[in-house]
Amino acid sequence: MSGGHFDYKQAYLGYIADQLERDIAYNAIPYDAAIVKDGEKYYGHQLQAQTIEFMDDVVGQLRRLENILREYDLAVSGDSCEATFQVRVGIAPSAA
Repeated sequence: MSGGHFDYKQAYLGYIADQLERDIAYNAIPYDAAIVKDGEKYYGHQLQAQTIEFMDDVVGQLRRLENILREYDLAVSGDSCEATFQVRVGIAPSAA
């Protein structure tokens, strides 16, 4: 059975990436003029463009790391294997 090697905590990386994406999307909104959407308030932080670009890259890195850790979890849990892990994370060529 998969899951559990990291006590499912690798999924928290996705939560952080989601929050960063919201911060990026709502960045330009004045902090004192929050937008309410689906019962949530979203505030802007007015960060500079280079900060937003950098954090957008971080979002991609977090999503990649979450995926790598999920694939590792599958491999060590017996739902896949090390060879499959290597192919899926790009450290070994596909056998196709």
